[in-house]
Amino acid sequence: MKRNKIVYIVMGSEDGILGVFGNKKGAYKEALDYVNQGSVKNLKVLSYPQVCKELKDRIDYWVELREYNMGINATIHAILFNKNWIQEDK
Repeated sequence: MKRNKIVYIVMGSEDGILGVFGNKKGAYKEALDYVNQGSVKNLKVLSYPQVCKELKDRIDYWVELREYNMGINATIHAILFNKNWIQEDK
């Protein structure tokens, strides 16, 4: 059985798409770097193992690194690589 490739899109609350990654580790690093650049420091963020648990075998799913109302935030979206990413107007 062919396994579908999942990609991870990192989105910043202030800057939109920050990158597309083929693995969780790269996506997590980008998201963590983004939230740490904000002015609010020392807020609790999800750890890498927590993100892996949240995204395990899930597609069309996203996870936030920290509370949105607590400053800059990043989300990691897990989607199928071959999914139609752009909705065309009909």
